[in-house]
Amino acid sequence: MLMRVVLRWVVLMGFALLSACAMTPPAAVLSADDQVALAQISAYLDGLQRFQASFSQTGAQGEASGFVWVDRPGRELRVEYGRPGPRTILAAGGRLLVADHLNGATTTLPVARTPLDILLAAHIPFSGPVLVSGLVRQPGSLQLSLVKASAPGQGTLTLRFSDQPLALAGVTIRDRSDQLTVLDLHDLRRDPDFGPGRFSYTRK
Repeated sequence: MLMRVVLRWVVLMGFALLSACAMTPPAAVLSADDQVALAQISAYLDGLQRFQASFSQTGAQGEASGFVWVDRPGRELRVEYGRPGPRTILAAGGRLLVADHLNGATTTLPVARTPLDILLAAHIPFSGPVLVSGLVRQPGSLQLSLVKASAPGQGTLTLRFSDQPLALAGVTIRDRSDQLTVLDLHDLRRDPDFGPGRFSYTRK
């Protein structure tokens, strides 16, 4: 009896380990030139701790535009949509809030359950908890795709850069439903004065 219990436990543990391995995506195979580009991106992002920009967005929800503010040391983000309708996305205190100002509806969830959690880290490791799933180098641009090693099903965060000089040009999010949201950033400003209350929410 005891032997059957032990064998069943070993089998279950084996299935659990196999499932965990299957869920962890393979890291991208990077060439020497890719590694150089990755080091440049890492240094650039480490220096881009606070920024604001305007953006245009395309995706499953249609076209939109607005402004974004990011404070990575504080793990805070604010997105204000002006078109097609007023809407706010706010990340603060580990929570992500989405507020629709037309109908007053709000939704909250942990930031850690979204790919935005990767972007809001003050330093993004490109191994260990965050894996490079793709690096595409083209004339004048770079695209770096990242997933969480422990939760690849949450989606993929792709950072898009212009080259010479290196600059963040956009963000693409592929969510758990495989839907794409593409943000093109414009007029990016480093280290802006956010002012008081930038990352707090007041119902309009």
